[in-house]
Amino acid sequence: MKKTIEEYIADYMVGTLSREEAAELHRLLQEDPEAGRFFRDAREAESLLRALKLGESVQVPLAYARYVEAAGHRRRMRRLRRWTIGVAAAAAVLAGALWITPLVNPPEPAVVATVEQPVIAPGELKATLRAENGQTLEITSASASRLVAPDGTIIENDSLEGLRFDRSRTEEAVAWQTLDVPVGGEYRFALPDGTRVWVNSASSVRFPNRFAGERREIYMTGEIYMEVAHDAARPFIVHTDDKSVRVLGTKFNLMAYPGDREVVTTLVEGSVEFCDRTKCVRLQPGEQAILDEATGAIETREVNTALYTSWASGMFEYENMPLEDIARQLTRWYDVQFVFDDPVFRAHAFTGVVKRTQTLDKVLSLIEKTTNVSFEITGRTVHVKRTEDAANTSRSDN
Repeated sequence: MKKTIEEYIADYMVGTLSREEAAELHRLLQEDPEAGRFFRDAREAESLLRALKLGESVQVPLAYARYVEAAGHRRRMRRLRRWTIGVAAAAAVLAGALWITPLVNPPEPAVVATVEQPVIAPGELKATLRAENGQTLEITSASASRLVAPDGTIIENDSLEGLRFDRSRTEEAVAWQTLDVPVGGEYRFALPDGTRVWVNSASSVRFPNRFAGERREIYMTGEIYMEVAHDAARPFIVHTDDKSVRVLGTKFNLMAYPGDREVVTTLVEGSVEFCDRTKCVRLQPGEQAILDEATGAIETREVNTALYTSWASGMFEYENMPLEDIARQLTRWYDVQFVFDDPVFRAHAFTGVVKRTQTLDKVLSLIEKTTNVSFEITGRTVHVKRTEDAANTSRSDN
């Protein structure tokens, strides 16, 4: 049964919306301005609650007034009113502690107290758009809906789809720009031909303002997920260092971080050809190509593609993944460093699904429940240790 727009929004807010459902939600929001306004209010309400929980600086009186208004008069969104009112109520409690109390009680002399370890928040939507001449434009989820790129191009900044470049300006000269996403960030955008690109943390994509000639080409480092617009006359080629992925129209993930020992291409739909300097392999849906940078060997295998593309849907999905690989992923998303007190912990495997919007301590607590390790956070360093139970078991066996 097809979902209602209210159900789509509810699923989006709890993080269970697939990419296909997100596309359908975007279409429905475009058709219903009232739903679009409620959706923006709901997202901002959740952001306010998160900011208050983390002790971030916010203009509470103004912000809270907006969310009370958002919760009260959207009559046609009755299925979501309870959720929004709950958020507003929780925000009110936190706002009372951060806003009302200082107005009632006079300031007291500062006292020395133990400082608790701050919560390490997840990454967020942020990127830098950089022109060839060095000019830059900083972009976040709070940026205006219409932006002027460094080269003068007018671009739309959509809350669901990210950046969308004008596809009608075919007469202008080809100019290249780069979208840089830092550690602790992610972003998404649509290329001039309609191809959609999700850019993960510590990644960059270099692309033209329009595609000219017989091939569509972009350059990347880091990790991207793509849904390439079909154009049989002009194949799409993604370059990374001296390697490339050639497609006609498909959905795939490419991970090629500088310094990593492997370059991994995962095909969801369609067909791609992965090539290095000497050889090429063709993939079918559900297959993955792994290039060993040290030996130059390319291995192909069948995989559960969701394990390698779930990040683009706001999830971390793991299946017997070594903690070393998980730590590398979490390092980029939470801007932390992992230290393994014993190298043997690197191979410990974890299976589970967590939301990318959760704080780091919550993610680590989930991993602790099914592995024989514990995590100790000091500043932005995470020490991976053996749990007491595991240590006791080890001693009893000897």
